Amino acid sequence: MTATLVLLNGNVHTLDPNNPRASAVALFGDRVLAVGDDTTIRNLAGPETRVVDLHGKTAIPGLNDNHCHPLNYGFALGWVDASPAKIPTLQQLKDAFAEATSSASPGEWVRGRGYDDTRLDIHRHPTKEELDEVTGDHPAMLTRTCGHMSVVNSVALRMAGIDESTPDPNGGRIVKDESGEPTGLLQETAQNLVRRAMPETTLQDTKDALTRAGNKFLEMGITSVGEAAIRTSQEMRAYQELNRAGDLLVRTYMMMLIDDTLSAMEELGAQTGMGDNWLKIGPAKMFQDGSGGGRTAAMTVPYPDEPDNFGIQVYTQDQLDEGFTRAAAAGFQGCAHAIGDQAIDMIITAYERALSAHPQTDHRWRIEHCGMMRQDLLQRMQKLNLIPVPQPSFLYYLGDSYLENFSEDWISLAYPMRTWLDMGFKPVGSSDAPVTPAEPWYNIRAAVTRLTIDDQEIAPDQRVSIDDALRMFTINGAYASFEDQIKGMIRPGMLGDITVVDQDPYEIDPESLHEINNQLTVSGGRVAYEA
Repeated sequence: MTATLVLLNGNVHTLDPNNPRASAVALFGDRVLAVGDDTTIRNLAGPETRVVDLHGKTAIPGLNDNHCHPLNYGFALGWVDASPAKIPTLQQLKDAFAEATSSASPGEWVRGRGYDDTRLDIHRHPTKEELDEVTGDHPAMLTRTCGHMSVVNSVALRMAGIDESTPDPNGGRIVKDESGEPTGLLQETAQNLVRRAMPETTLQDTKDALTRAGNKFLEMGITSVGEAAIRTSQEMRAYQELNRAGDLLVRTYMMMLIDDTLSAMEELGAQTGMGDNWLKIGPAKMFQDGSGGGRTAAMTVPYPDEPDNFGIQVYTQDQLDEGFTRAAAAGFQGCAHAIGDQAIDMIITAYERALSAHPQTDHRWRIEHCGMMRQDLLQRMQKLNLIPVPQPSFLYYLGDSYLENFSEDWISLAYPMRTWLDMGFKPVGSSDAPVTPAEPWYNIRAAVTRLTIDDQEIAPDQRVSIDDALRMFTINGAYASFEDQIKGMIRPGMLGDITVVDQDPYEIDPESLHEINNQLTVSGGRVAYEA
């Protein structure tokens, strides 16, 4: 059989335990045809074969960001980038919003994302008054890096009907000053009060956002993603239409929010796994709490200096039990956003009850983030054979705020990747982009070094090897989406997804892993990106 694409003269880490190293790969169509030495693989090339000389560069399986938000990421690429690396001061933040406002159409919303109050020079959240100074008559919304809270201006508050008499919604908080006046900060579900006042996005807007995100993923060597929140039929349709046209740029495993989509899925008889190798229906999901950096993760102990703040619980135990029992009965894999130990405890309880009522063989139920652990929670997770889906990049980008918000005892089991591996778990790597940047080598560096952006250590005994970290972003990600038989390794018969980088991650200083650059992305057997 003549190959359609051949990669020669490379340093290939296959992650296949039966054949871990090679120098060349042949692909036919969308699959790996053969893996071996240059001479053997060169003989599979014909006159129509594209042959790429890797010049000694390193090839690994296509990277899998198994929990991110491509839709949100794609939209945010067109907003003010308020990340600390871009905007470290309040004045720069105001200047950026002023510039965005000056080019906005009358009445157009001005959006920004990525600020971190713990890294902003004022070391607090901006206020509505500060946004008012530069946004005029435009409604404006600035979302924190975690996505679990936003600051809005006075125009946006008026449009949403929020004033001093507005009660907190279930699972959310309207932050008010001492006089009872809203400060502009909206936490968790309170953000939805403002989002409802925004113009609806069109189907084309949604498809364009996915295309923007897809191009960025390919540029970084990411060939598969987990879409962490499908809420509407329009979002589902956008994915389907792109896939049908052959324009879906990365393989996508969709998490269906139980409140928004489960009833429709039940009526249709849809289940986890429905779809093809580019687009699949994934687990049924619920969000149970907020963020550790934003002090809204649901904890059993209060946050420092805030004796009444235990975070936010979105659902009661009864509501969680009902939602996941329905999901199990309908044949869905379950997953849940849970960062604080109280939230994780409640999710495990709901899973225990759901899977007891409706047992599933090889269920692979997941806990997304799974941040602040306890020994008893680890043991219950192990007994139920759950999959933790952490974001090592949280340690890098948000870790300094974690060190402020949690005691040393809690930090010792924060995203405990070494412990999970030692206990036989298959932890899955992801970025939660746009919560933290999707750049995979910062993420992998964080798993290996446990260093924050300020070079502080977070539980260094939880470091993992580079091999373990790469498996988190390849094989383990495929396992979590029931796809480990078709991707995650470079092996004959597997999908032809390969990432080529300029340095060998096994050979360089772990603290330099973030300096690795993607050179070539092969997706479905074709070159999808070249540096």
